[in-house]
Parts: sequence; structure tokens; C-alpha cells
Amino acid sequence: MGEETAKNSFGILNSLKKLIFEDSAETTDNLQDRPLPPTKAAEPVTNQAQTNLKQNVTVIGVTDVKQMKVKVLGILERMNEPGLDFFEVWNAAAEMGSIDATTIKAAFTSLKYVEKDLNKQKLLATGRNYATELKKVIDQESSQKQQQKQTIENNLVDEKDSLVSEIKSIEQNIADLKAKLQAKEQDLKSINAKYDPQLKDIDQKIALGNAAVNEVIMDIEKALSIIETNIN
Repeated sequence: MGEETAKNSFGILNSLKKLIFEDSAETTDNLQDRPLPPTKAAEPVTNQAQTNLKQNVTVIGVTDVKQMKVKVLGILERMNEPGLDFFEVWNAAAEMGSIDATTIKAAFTSLKYVEKDLNKQKLLATGRNYATELKKVIDQESSQKQQQKQTIENNLVDEKDSLVSEIKSIEQNIADLKAKLQAKEQDLKSINAKYDPQLKDIDQKIALGNAAVNEVIMDIEKALSIIETNIN
């Protein structure tokens, strides 16, 4: 929309990101006096191949999830479609201090003056599309991590099988290689310790990503529910 938009295009979701780390929302007094975010230039929509996502949420630090949620919001920002839609209304409501019926309605009313075709149906459709596309992105990322995990698990099984076979051969044929047999037995006992850290690290990353995405989608669904109920 010009030089001013270009200057302010960085970090359009800063308000949403800040809300993640706030323990309580600010009051929404004088909502009409709060500044609204600038409209944005056109950006291509990110389309990712969909894969199945297995939710495997383990005990994760709250701060870690919040930091990952900020990264997820960054992905969502890059998906932002041209024009005014759910994205801008959601962000404008966040700039008012919280995301609730009052701020969403105020943001919608203000932005509707900028883009006349902005309506409830467009908000719902674009909001649901953002949630769907975001799910596709994390599905693909999780699928890649699962493939890495599967490769490591396969290596673990192959190495276990190889060790067991060598141990049996040594036990049956070479009595004087007892020392080597014991070494291989020790390898077998410690093989899990070799792979467990890698597997746990991948599980942690998958769970962290899933938890952050689930929180963002829940936030989107909350906003959609508010729109469904409060905007005509």
C-alpha cells in the first residue's frame, strides 16, 4: 500500500506474539481510539502437502511452548493473503490488548471502512483456511521428523539383529574368543543408550511443535467462535 506499509510490514503479528507472554489481558476501554495495523502488500499463499499428524504431547516447559507458538505465528504471517481478512481483524483485535468479542467487533467495524467487501463470511472462510494451511505445514514438518525417527529406529533394529547374530556365532564356534563375545554383549546392552537421546530429542521436537500449533489453532477457533456469535 505504499512506503508506509512497507516500513510497518515487519512483524505484523507482534501484538499477537506479545499476548502469548502476558498473564492477563489489558482492559478494552477506548477501543475506537486504539491504532489499527496498516494494510499489507500481496503475499503468496503457502501451500504444503498434507500428512497425518500423530499428537504425542509430552511434558513440555510452558516457556518452550510459548516460544514455539511465536515461531508458528511467524509461519502464519508468511501465509497472509492479500487484502483484509481474518488475519488483519485478528491482529487488530490483539493490538487493542486482548482478543474477545468486544475487540474483534471493534476491529471488524473499523477495517470494514477500509475494505467494503469485508464481511462475516469472509472472516470465517479465511480464518478456517489459515488454520487448515497451518495444519498442513506442521503435518509436513512432523512427517519429516517421523521419517528421521523411523530411520534411526530401523538402524537400531538392524544393529541389534547384527549383534545378536554375531554373539550366537561366537558362542557356538569360538570358545577362545570369549573376550570378543563379552564386548559384543556389552555393545548390545548399551545400544539403547546410543539411540535413546536421539529418539527423545525428536519426540520432544515433534511434541513441542504439536503443542504450539494446537494452541494457535485453539486461539483461531476461539476467534472464529466469537465471530460466529457476535458479528452479523
